[in-house]
Amino acid sequence: MSRTFPLDNDLRFEIAEHPPLGAIRVLQEIGHDAELLHLAESREAAELWLARNRYSRARIEEVSADEAAADTIEGRRAA
Repeated sequence: MSRTFPLDNDLRFEIAEHPPLGAIRVLQEIGHDAELLHLAESREAAELWLARNRYSRARIEEVSADEAAADTIEGRRAA
């Protein structure tokens, strides 16, 4: 399911949890930004998802240790 919302709506979104270290994001480039298409547990699962769901500008990116550490240090880790 995919939904988009206008910027001037009254909805509020909250991050429930951050992806774990080693998770693999499948991202699609949109202009200067990236849209998260899928979050997989492994590179193999991400590649399989991407093979089944073709996107011309998609890329795979691993959640790094530096990113996970920054979330914890900066207090962004979900409790």
